Amino acid sequence: MRWLNWIVVLLLTGAMKTAVASSFPAYTATYEAQVFGNTLVAQSTLSHEGGNTRMSLDAHLSGFMRILGRFEFNRESTFSTHDGYPRLVQTRSAQITPRRERRVETRFDWATNRAQGHISKKAFDLEVPRDTLDFLSSLYLTMQGLRTGSFDRTIAVKILERDRLREYSLLLQGTENVSTVLGPMRALRVVRKDDDSGVELTGWFAPTLNYLPVRLDYEADGNILQLELTHVEWHQPRAGNNAGRR
Repeated sequence: MRWLNWIVVLLLTGAMKTAVASSFPAYTATYEAQVFGNTLVAQSTLSHEGGNTRMSLDAHLSGFMRILGRFEFNRESTFSTHDGYPRLVQTRSAQITPRRERRVETRFDWATNRAQGHISKKAFDLEVPRDTLDFLSSLYLTMQGLRTGSFDRTIAVKILERDRLREYSLLLQGTENVSTVLGPMRALRVVRKDDDSGVELTGWFAPTLNYLPVRLDYEADGNILQLELTHVEWHQPRAGNNAGRR
């Protein structure tokens, strides 16, 4: 189903500005979208564990389609950011529908530049570039660049999707006014695209929420799925006068 692919690409994360630009405080953010008359709810979290950052997403569908069974997608990424660039340690995901269940786990060995893991019960072993990301860590990189002002107009990223590498371009297209559940906001518009699929993902990142994405639009085959931020809770004090939850 096309909508399930939407869940895969609309993996969400957030960030907030602190006195130390390289550190992202922990948070939990909730997003919602309408999918063929059903509601997709996605909860994104970021936490720090030792010297690593852990990001996760848990998404599920509620509505009449639940009569058919479970529709869920879970993703988790662990990476280090010692040099300011996300360096993947491991990733895992689970995609569950009434017809199938697929689980992917990957570990990265940067001494040999290899990604090793399995898709369900099928093993894989790939040579990967040192700047390889997954979807969550690529969003972390996007917001880190926006926060620090180091985001160029165009950034090329290599993303490992299951057992294959794909290249995407991240294009900064300016600032726009966006209406959200949390009120009107000024936000930076960033478009992710590749040369092969013709699919685009557009995100609006709000400086007043420390570049948390407040909206993501996924466009494919002439259809647009719009995912909006509905709630965010910061687990560490926010800088400035906007501390607390929105």
